[in-house]
Amino acid sequence: MKTLSLFAGLALCTTAVVAQRPAEITKPAVPQAVTAEEATAARKAGIEALNNVRGGGMTLFQEDFSNGFDGSNGNGAWTTADNADNSLWIWVAPGNQGYYADGTETGSAHPGGEFSTGNPPYSNYFPIESTTAGNGWMVFDPDFYNSPIADGYQDTEGSLTSPSMDFTGIASVIVDWESFFRYCCLPYAPVFLEVGTTVDGITTWTTFDAHGSFIESTNTASANPLPVSVDVSCVAADQDSVNLRFAYRQAPESQGSGYSHYYWGIDDVTVSSNDVMNDIEITQVTNGDVFGVWEYRVTPGEQAILEADGGLVAGVMYRNVGLENQTNVEVLVEILDGSGAVVGSTTEIIDTVFTYANAPTCPANAQDTLYLATGWEPAANGTYNLRITMTGDQEDATPLNNVLAKDIVYTDDEYGHDDENVLDGELRPRESDDFVDLFDPTGYGSFYHCPNAGSVAYGLAVKFGPNCGLDIAGGYDDLEFETRLYTLDGTATITDSPFDAAYWVFDPDWANLDGTTDIEIYLEFDDPIALGTLADDGNYYFAAVMSEFESPTELTVLANLNSDSDNSTGRFSKTGDGNFVWFGSQTSTPAVRLITSEREAVELLANNQGIRLDQNMPNPAAGTTTIRFEIGQSHDVVLEVRDGMGRLVNTNDMGTLGAGLHTVELNLDGWASGLYTYTLQVDGLRTTKKMTVK
Repeated sequence: MKTLSLFAGLALCTTAVVAQRPAEITKPAVPQAVTAEEATAARKAGIEALNNVRGGGMTLFQEDFSNGFDGSNGNGAWTTADNADNSLWIWVAPGNQGYYADGTETGSAHPGGEFSTGNPPYSNYFPIESTTAGNGWMVFDPDFYNSPIADGYQDTEGSLTSPSMDFTGIASVIVDWESFFRYCCLPYAPVFLEVGTTVDGITTWTTFDAHGSFIESTNTASANPLPVSVDVSCVAADQDSVNLRFAYRQAPESQGSGYSHYYWGIDDVTVSSNDVMNDIEITQVTNGDVFGVWEYRVTPGEQAILEADGGLVAGVMYRNVGLENQTNVEVLVEILDGSGAVVGSTTEIIDTVFTYANAPTCPANAQDTLYLATGWEPAANGTYNLRITMTGDQEDATPLNNVLAKDIVYTDDEYGHDDENVLDGELRPRESDDFVDLFDPTGYGSFYHCPNAGSVAYGLAVKFGPNCGLDIAGGYDDLEFETRLYTLDGTATITDSPFDAAYWVFDPDWANLDGTTDIEIYLEFDDPIALGTLADDGNYYFAAVMSEFESPTELTVLANLNSDSDNSTGRFSKTGDGNFVWFGSQTSTPAVRLITSEREAVELLANNQGIRLDQNMPNPAAGTTTIRFEIGQSHDVVLEVRDGMGRLVNTNDMGTLGAGLHTVELNLDGWASGLYTYTLQVDGLRTTKKMTVK
């Protein structure tokens, strides 16, 4: 159930945006080797995830797989089924030796495939880091089964089923386990928990998502370990014959098969009851409709939603994790300024927040969502705190999680999704499988839209990673890359949509080294780009940095890992048929921001020589226009202007000029309207910009 409370105009806008969004993934991705950096990040995220696990009530069942498929604690045996002759589910015994369900050794540590461990001979494996991993754990290992891929492969499915359990008289049933997975090759996770109830000899199965807090994305590792908790009360409560089935299936959202590689590790399964009566929990606060469009960490003040249009959209995701339905729940939304003063507020009453057991549907939604048009717009740019509080009729068992807040920033000219305070990862390309000592094409970007007319995009602000510009041996070499702004109208994917591009050569001084995140580089577009609105022309945008071809050096950017809950991120990567396209629905948010005012840009090589060429003013121009440039020392200077066909239309040889700022006024009388380029030649160094004549 998604609860909506929006002004009518905003609701219509949200519906329109959903209809226009293209499906960015049309072909399966190709499996890519797990890197040591990815494994380290997964472990770090796993430690943080374990610190936030909530315990259950009375323990009804426990399994730590210390006795393999035979089961521990006297519970009974686990059974397997798959489409590969029982060769996919493996017990990883102490010492990391694998065994199939029939007791046969696999002869490998696990996960054991060529992509899960790097390249043959599979020397570097990344096992689950669960609480009791040392006494054994279970893994569904299609990568091991399908290695080497050169011998062919098949899409895989399989299940691991528990012994029967009796929950008679139990009003709530919660299943917890520790997990670790990666999957290929479609975007939606193929991991599910299926709950079977048997009545009169007939078993009925109900399917629950099992990816927990992991934001779904192919070729991306979950936290290690990833605690997962699923309330199955709606089907299992008060039932005397219940089985759990960990099922690896072709995800129905993908509308086809395509899951052939990687792994799913499982350990420390606990089933417990819930002893808490009244407990509402807020899981996420958003400053926008994350299902319809996107939310932003930083927003240009000119793109703040106007009070007349409903103002800031506040979203709250919440759930009832108690045993009793909660009634007359008040949702209080407050906006606080930098001093802590409340500058805007609104409230909404939710009649009933159902428990998982009493939800109108089974399986129940993991959480519900409420959107509120607050009627507030910022009076000035700055940092604000969006705070939401939920209060029911009954005293809440854990009142601290009834309040959640997030900082949002209104700026002069920055539009961005990333949080500069928690840039905890680096997005990097893969080494090419086809070319020695080269990296694959790659790119990173985010979606943008404009509620208000009149904005102009001038360039991108990027925080590059510490490995940007490095070759495979760790030395610097020239890195050529592009900045792009795609214009999307909903009829094509990012890859097939028109774009404006600027071309760059990376300067090693732009990299954020040694864990720093304070170097942001502004990269100007060749021409300012007027931005339309969804309401007026149906356009939205995708801003990115990319290397479209194989490169001897890495293009990397800093990012917020496992953060993209509004599907605002894309990555340029390889499909199953070997092409490179933009993939949407990525989990990490790159530090790539759209800039909506004219700044002093980083020039290509010219900047290092003390030379800067500015944009002509005015532009577009008629009659006359002025070009400014600056040189750091005395040089021979020539200015050339060419038309759109490359024909020379004007040359101004200025001889030797001294250091400083210089201006040239062009008389445009008699010039045809259209696009021109002007090039500053300084002792053989050339730098070019575009201008438009009206």
